[in-house]
Amino acid sequence: MLGHFNSIIAMAANAAKQTKLPMAATDSPNLTNDENGPKKTTFQSCKATSVATNCAPRTNLPDLKWLGLYYVIYIGAGTLSFLALRNHIRGKKTNDFIDSLYMSVVTMTTVGYGDLVPHDFLSQLVCTGFITVGMFLFGIVVKLAAKYLVFKQQKVLINALHTARKMGPMEALNEIESIEIDYTKCIISLIAMAVHFVIGVFVLVTVEKMDMEDAVYCACTTMTTVGFGDESFSSEFGRMFGVLWIFTGTSCLGQLFLYVAEVYTDIEAKKLVKWVIANNIIDKKDFAAADNLEKGKVHGAADFILYKLKEMRKIKQEDISCAMKDVGVYDRSVFDVIPAQSSEKK
Repeated sequence: MLGHFNSIIAMAANAAKQTKLPMAATDSPNLTNDENGPKKTTFQSCKATSVATNCAPRTNLPDLKWLGLYYVIYIGAGTLSFLALRNHIRGKKTNDFIDSLYMSVVTMTTVGYGDLVPHDFLSQLVCTGFITVGMFLFGIVVKLAAKYLVFKQQKVLINALHTARKMGPMEALNEIESIEIDYTKCIISLIAMAVHFVIGVFVLVTVEKMDMEDAVYCACTTMTTVGFGDESFSSEFGRMFGVLWIFTGTSCLGQLFLYVAEVYTDIEAKKLVKWVIANNIIDKKDFAAADNLEKGKVHGAADFILYKLKEMRKIKQEDISCAMKDVGVYDRSVFDVIPAQSSEKK
């Protein structure tokens, strides 16, 4: 569990720096792709605008140092508890303190070898409480990971809308299409896991005197937190190494999962941004297509605003009808929603 927390710290600390698109303003209405739009600007120059810096979604990311402190207290309390109950724990033992710390880490990371286990009611009760608290802390870590991914997706969307407003929607769509998803962190994480795996196998073979097949098997079951327990660390030095290796191994695995989820979030955010911008473009041909010149009806920007508001479910037909009755207008437009403006001047 603590391994997954370690990856969240690194990701949340760089949340503002990892955004694939420039910062954005939130007050972007329907976008109009006409010749009189805002002056074209470069995609990268949008990043430097002070307005953009102040318009990202505000999220109160918690101080992760406090969560880290809670985990330190948690593992320390578990170690002292298991040390006090050392005579109530059975299994192959080496050094009392190292065994207690080793049991705490193995339990916290859900590896659960089973080489050290409680064997009476008191030790089982303490172990149950330790596991329960650990699950609650792990739930907090999962919540922070989800919050970070949602925050990043919202940020990308708002950045894209601001970019479209400054550059024009079609130019923004072309720029967004040219952005490539970054898989670098996933590759680096995989390499780190491979190196970590090789180091673990080496120690298991040289220190724990395991065969190569058993060492590979033990390393695999440990890093995936399966921990069958038929192969585990049994020497004093091996358990000292195991405390650090198990923690970093599960951390690498959790970090890889987070990076994969981040890549998937970037892919989906890119699709969402393209959809939002494309569905908010109102070109001149849209106005022309809605007009009915034979009946002398021409639709203006206000008509399209009402239409878009209903399309986005911001208002209902009943609201429009009531408002039209209040001003004495009963005509219906080609949208069957919006009153048309007469093309003849009164």
